[in-house]
Amino acid sequence: MIRSAAAGVVYGAGLGAALGWASRLALKKALRSPDAVFFSVFVGGILARLAALAAAVCLLRHEKYIIIIAFAAALILVQMAFELVPLDKNGIKRNS
Repeated sequence: MIRSAAAGVVYGAGLGAALGWASRLALKKALRSPDAVFFSVFVGGILARLAALAAAVCLLRHEKYIIIIAFAAALILVQMAFELVPLDKNGIKRNS
């Protein structure tokens, strides 16, 4: 499947970017929802990203360990990059 650690980093970064963007989009849509909805989307996103990581590592189980580690590290780091920027610049404006 993946022949080198560099290719593992590229594929991991690509999957991490797709998962991070999807998670960010879902949270942005749920930002103004009630707390129960927002936290359901938040926890569901965490579990979905964890399942995607586990499935990807399971598919790569016959590759060399360095490829799996490079893939997983790139995937996690790129996902974290999407979490560094706040969702809403000025916060939520509430009537209180």
